Amino acid sequence: MNLTHSSGTKKQLGLFAGLTLIFLIFFTILYAAQRDNRLLSLLMLTPALSVLIVNRLTHDHRSLFLKPQLKRNAFAYGLSWFLPPVLAFLGAGLSFLFFPAHFQPLASSFAVKNGITDLSALGLQLIPMVLLAMLVNPFGGLLPALGEELAWRGWLLPRLREFLGVKRAVLATSLIWGLWHAPIILLGYNYGPDHPLLGVLMQLWLCLIQGVILAWLQLKSHSVWTCALWHASLNGIDLYTASALLTAGTLSPLIGPDLTGLIGGLGFAAAAVFCWKQLRLTPDCPAISIPSRFER
Repeated sequence: MNLTHSSGTKKQLGLFAGLTLIFLIFFTILYAAQRDNRLLSLLMLTPALSVLIVNRLTHDHRSLFLKPQLKRNAFAYGLSWFLPPVLAFLGAGLSFLFFPAHFQPLASSFAVKNGITDLSALGLQLIPMVLLAMLVNPFGGLLPALGEELAWRGWLLPRLREFLGVKRAVLATSLIWGLWHAPIILLGYNYGPDHPLLGVLMQLWLCLIQGVILAWLQLKSHSVWTCALWHASLNGIDLYTASALLTAGTLSPLIGPDLTGLIGGLGFAAAAVFCWKQLRLTPDCPAISIPSRFER
């Protein structure tokens, strides 16, 4: 490895860490005061903003893998669009299999809010609504998701790969991504305020399994757009979670049935195992010595 190049990359990593932390502290303070989820959408954009600032300061023109390559990656885009909700509801089914008493669709917040007292009427509303959400919701959150994926998978993963090799870089990127969420999780996001430290551990687990899948998508497609679509599809499920649609809300968010729970996320864990095995086929060599950030 060229020592000058290595030193430059370490400088970039330090700048990126500092900028990302400043943005994180600023938005965490705002979110703690206002509890406005729109602030979290803005926070999602800040890792990409940090990358753009770092690249401008260091005159780095290496690829950010922004070319979609739609024809080459049609299958990957299909997976990213439709597989997250399928795996999420598969995990919900497993959760209800373990805890059948928690399957209470007519006592769910959705049914109560809409005055639904009949299972057939509930199904007539839920099925088309969820299917439409699967088709449309990911595109509403695509830009904030790109704000994260451009940074974590398009910028950080290739640079850590220079020093750590593929698998260790994937693990490091995923855990850094998880720790980046920690301040918001400590404030009760995703897992509530009752067990904040357990919530952080669960978020680390969630980011680890999702990070393996997202890294596989990026390394397979050479595009951050496949990752952004997967990420946006995940976030889109937050609007129609299994806990809101099918339960009375009595099951711990640390367990399930939502994808953020231990059992609710089992479908994604299985997908991560598959992707991890596929990473064995990826050579341990840098993949960012590309002249333009808009190529490949």
